Amino acid sequence: MGRIILWVVVLVIIATVVFPFIIVNISINHFTPAEQDRADDDKIGMSLDDIQSIKINFYNEKAGKLEEIPLEEYIKGVVAAEMPALFEPEALKAQAVAARTYAVNKMKIFGKGGCDKHPGADICSDSAHCQAWESVDEQKKKWGMLNYYAYSKKIAQAVDDTAGEIITYDDQPILPAFHAISGGKTENSGDVWSQNLPYLKSVTSDGEESAPKFTAEKDISVQNFISSFKTHYPNANINAKNIKNSISILDTSEGGRVKDIKVGDVTIKGTEFRSIYDLNSTNFKIYFNGNNIKIVTIGYGHGVGMSQYGANSMAKNGSTYQEILKHYYTGVEIKDIASVYTQK
Repeated sequence: MGRIILWVVVLVIIATVVFPFIIVNISINHFTPAEQDRADDDKIGMSLDDIQSIKINFYNEKAGKLEEIPLEEYIKGVVAAEMPALFEPEALKAQAVAARTYAVNKMKIFGKGGCDKHPGADICSDSAHCQAWESVDEQKKKWGMLNYYAYSKKIAQAVDDTAGEIITYDDQPILPAFHAISGGKTENSGDVWSQNLPYLKSVTSDGEESAPKFTAEKDISVQNFISSFKTHYPNANINAKNIKNSISILDTSEGGRVKDIKVGDVTIKGTEFRSIYDLNSTNFKIYFNGNNIKIVTIGYGHGVGMSQYGANSMAKNGSTYQEILKHYYTGVEIKDIASVYTQK
């Protein structure tokens, strides 16, 4: 009888202490249900804790110093700076994955070259050079304290829901170009930049018409137009008498933007013309009205890759962030960082 009681006690101990301990350890070292679905493709397991432990060195332009913060926290600051917080959650998720992919393409821990503007940094907060980024204080100032808590929570959720995910082509992270408004159709990268990347192809981008800068007009006096151009090309054969017959658009892209334009005897890229006159995009038309020249633009930004307002329109119509990304980036896959890189 005593021996039976002893075995019962042993079995109770195993059931209440040892067995749960085994189960807990299995769950800690295994995939979550979502990760299990990706296990066959990813091959390498990376937990949320692993992802959260990755840090990025970035140069804070406004603070004038190098900072090291967790990659996922950095992405939250990028999304806050790059996309309106009022946008749909799926659009914010798409932006988070694009921002993370861009960062991974810069980070030295993944064998990349870092920021060539600031030695020692993976990336900087200069939007013209890398990606925009905002601190918590900057977000509070921009949104106000009441909106900050709602907006920051919304952005954090979008980043957390896509933690560790990047966009890949041939199992390598892409260069995820993005812009505000395409004007109805995005650009082939080769029509804007020197490199023709297979995943940056021209695609339709519907639903942008309500964007605040979908169209814009700039009125310039003929004299100011001429003086601005001659600042860059002093020998251009243009004057107030011949200017109307001295401007011609030579070539346009698949997306409808100006590739080459001739002004007087000078032929330049549409991108340079945009820079000279500070235009919203290279999708422009020129009209003459007496002593003034009107330049009408459609879209905002370079037009390559994901249109942010187009992404928001897709999200409003029920598209997921994966569908948005695969629409704007041709032939890509969404993968975990660990499926592309081993931890170093």
